[in-house]
Amino acid sequence: MTTNDHRAAAPRQGLAATAILTASAVLLAALTIIQAGRLPFNAAYAGTANQGGQGTSLVTIDSGLGPKERPYELLWVLDGRGEMVFVYYMENANAGEKALLLRQVLFLPDLFRKARGG
Repeated sequence: MTTNDHRAAAPRQGLAATAILTASAVLLAALTIIQAGRLPFNAAYAGTANQGGQGTSLVTIDSGLGPKERPYELLWVLDGRGEMVFVYYMENANAGEKALLLRQVLFLPDLFRKARGG
Protein backbone atom coordinates (compact mmCIF):
# COMPACT_ATOMS: atom_id res chain seq x y z
CA MET A 1 0.00 0.00 0.00
CA THR A 2 1.32 3.41 -0.89
CA THR A 3 1.02 6.62 1.06
CA ASN A 4 -1.83 7.74 -1.19
CA ASP A 5 -3.76 4.52 -0.42
CA HIS A 6 -3.55 5.23 3.35
CA ARG A 7 -4.79 8.77 2.81
CA ALA A 8 -7.77 7.52 0.79
CA ALA A 9 -8.70 4.86 3.41
CA ALA A 10 -8.60 7.29 6.36
CA PRO A 11 -11.63 9.38 5.28
CA ARG A 12 -13.66 6.20 4.66
CA GLN A 13 -12.83 4.89 8.14
CA GLY A 14 -13.72 8.28 9.65
CA LEU A 15 -17.07 8.28 7.83
CA ALA A 16 -17.83 4.75 9.07
CA ALA A 17 -16.97 5.69 12.66
CA THR A 18 -19.12 8.82 12.40
CA ALA A 19 -22.04 6.81 11.02
CA ILE A 20 -21.76 4.25 13.86
CA LEU A 21 -21.60 6.97 16.52
CA THR A 22 -24.57 8.82 14.99
CA ALA A 23 -26.63 5.63 14.85
CA SER A 24 -25.75 4.89 18.49
CA ALA A 25 -26.77 8.39 19.54
CA VAL A 26 -30.10 8.11 17.72
CA LEU A 27 -30.75 4.70 19.29
CA LEU A 28 -29.94 5.99 22.80
CA ALA A 29 -32.19 9.02 22.29
CA ALA A 30 -35.06 6.79 21.14
CA LEU A 31 -34.63 4.46 24.12
CA THR A 32 -34.55 7.44 26.50
CA ILE A 33 -37.80 8.80 25.04
CA ILE A 34 -39.46 5.38 25.30
CA GLN A 35 -38.41 4.97 28.95
CA ALA A 36 -39.49 8.53 29.81
CA GLY A 37 -42.93 7.71 28.42
CA ARG A 38 -43.25 4.91 30.99
CA LEU A 39 -42.69 7.21 33.98
CA PRO A 40 -45.77 7.87 36.11
CA PHE A 41 -47.50 11.14 35.41
CA ASN A 42 -47.59 13.50 38.40
CA ALA A 43 -50.08 16.21 37.66
CA ALA A 44 -49.65 19.64 39.18
CA TYR A 45 -52.83 21.64 39.64
CA ALA A 46 -52.69 25.41 39.82
CA GLY A 47 -55.41 25.41 42.47
CA THR A 48 -53.15 23.63 44.95
CA ALA A 49 -50.52 26.36 45.21
CA ASN A 50 -50.85 30.05 45.91
CA GLN A 51 -48.29 32.76 46.44
CA GLY A 52 -49.63 35.36 48.80
CA GLY A 53 -48.42 38.77 49.74
CA GLN A 54 -45.88 39.52 52.44
CA GLY A 55 -43.59 36.64 51.40
CA THR A 56 -45.92 33.70 52.09
CA SER A 57 -46.81 30.75 49.87
CA LEU A 58 -49.40 28.00 50.38
CA VAL A 59 -49.24 24.47 48.96
CA THR A 60 -51.53 21.48 49.50
CA ILE A 61 -50.41 17.89 48.96
CA ASP A 62 -51.85 14.44 49.63
CA SER A 63 -50.64 12.93 52.90
CA GLY A 64 -50.87 9.35 51.63
CA LEU A 65 -53.47 8.60 54.33
CA GLY A 66 -57.22 8.18 54.08
CA PRO A 67 -59.38 6.66 51.35
CA LYS A 68 -57.95 6.43 47.84
CA GLU A 69 -60.72 8.47 46.25
CA ARG A 70 -60.37 11.33 48.80
CA PRO A 71 -56.99 11.17 50.56
CA TYR A 72 -56.22 13.50 53.43
CA GLU A 73 -54.28 16.59 52.45
CA LEU A 74 -51.57 18.60 54.14
CA LEU A 75 -51.33 22.38 53.95
CA TRP A 76 -47.77 23.71 53.81
CA VAL A 77 -47.35 27.41 54.58
CA LEU A 78 -43.98 28.89 53.65
CA ASP A 79 -43.11 32.12 55.41
CA GLY A 80 -40.24 33.51 53.35
CA ARG A 81 -39.56 36.47 55.59
CA GLY A 82 -39.43 34.42 58.81
CA GLU A 83 -37.73 31.48 57.01
CA MET A 84 -40.27 29.04 58.47
CA VAL A 85 -42.45 26.23 57.11
CA PHE A 86 -45.70 25.33 58.89
CA VAL A 87 -47.44 22.03 58.09
CA TYR A 88 -51.18 21.76 58.90
CA TYR A 89 -53.69 18.94 58.46
CA MET A 90 -57.23 17.87 59.31
CA GLU A 91 -57.20 14.56 61.13
CA ASN A 92 -60.61 13.31 59.92
CA ALA A 93 -61.36 15.61 57.02
CA ASN A 94 -63.65 13.11 55.27
CA ALA A 95 -65.72 12.64 58.45
CA GLY A 96 -66.58 16.33 58.56
CA GLU A 97 -63.80 17.44 60.90
CA LYS A 98 -63.25 21.18 60.55
CA ALA A 99 -60.29 21.77 62.89
CA LEU A 100 -57.01 22.58 61.18
CA LEU A 101 -54.19 21.16 63.31
CA LEU A 102 -50.55 22.25 63.28
CA ARG A 103 -48.47 19.15 62.55
CA GLN A 104 -44.93 20.53 62.30
CA VAL A 105 -42.92 23.76 62.25
CA LEU A 106 -39.56 23.80 60.46
CA PHE A 107 -36.90 26.51 60.52
CA LEU A 108 -35.55 26.55 56.95
CA PRO A 109 -31.88 27.36 57.72
CA ASP A 110 -31.75 24.35 60.09
CA LEU A 111 -33.47 22.15 57.51
CA PHE A 112 -30.98 23.09 54.79
CA ARG A 113 -28.04 22.66 57.17
CA LYS A 114 -29.22 19.11 58.02
CA ALA A 115 -29.70 18.36 54.32
CA ARG A 116 -26.08 19.33 53.67
CA GLY A 117 -24.96 16.94 56.43
CA GLY A 118 -24.15 19.64 58.97
